[in-house]
Amino acid sequence: MNLDKTLKILKFKLKDIFKKEKTGHDFGHLLRVLKNAQKIQATEGGDLYVISVSALVHDIHRLMQNNLGYYVSPEESLNNVKNILTSCKVEEEKLNQILEVVKLHESKTLDNLPIEIQVIQDADVLDAVGKIGLKRTLKYCKQNKIPIFDKNFPLNHPEYIPDKNPISTCHYIYRTMIPQGLNMHTETAKILVKKQINILENFIKKYYS
Repeated sequence: MNLDKTLKILKFKLKDIFKKEKTGHDFGHLLRVLKNAQKIQATEGGDLYVISVSALVHDIHRLMQNNLGYYVSPEESLNNVKNILTSCKVEEEKLNQILEVVKLHESKTLDNLPIEIQVIQDADVLDAVGKIGLKRTLKYCKQNKIPIFDKNFPLNHPEYIPDKNPISTCHYIYRTMIPQGLNMHTETAKILVKKQINILENFIKKYYS
């Protein structure tokens, strides 16, 4: 089955599976990661089929985690991912490679990762920062009564304070989101993320001049 047909079938199935997801790792996130990944792959290379399919199924563990109420690692989701891929008739010879990408897509400390995993990691981070990432973060902080800023603690405070995790939206952006954006693998993603980081830095400047 060609890639376009495979993606069409996968999208139809995943849209239904993710319809109740509310944490930001929803079907829209999967589509944006797919778009980012294909844009990066166009210049960086890697197996387009593996990258595209992996982009759509990389967050099955998040859905399981929401349903079960405790942390589920990407590796623990592989049986579910395999069942979905098999039901959508994903090319069998690509299956193990896709599962490996899903398994390691959050592993940021490993060296010499295959280009397919690098592309998915970069594509995922691109959606976590910038306008969309900022919107998701603001929504989360509002729901959890986390202030936008707290000048009682400097942005570079060495560690989080108990019961203040994160201290504020600005602290989370400064400590987590911006460093993620500065730690891309591919040259294409490094170029694409500059605009995203600028958005985050300008947001912080509104409160910390």
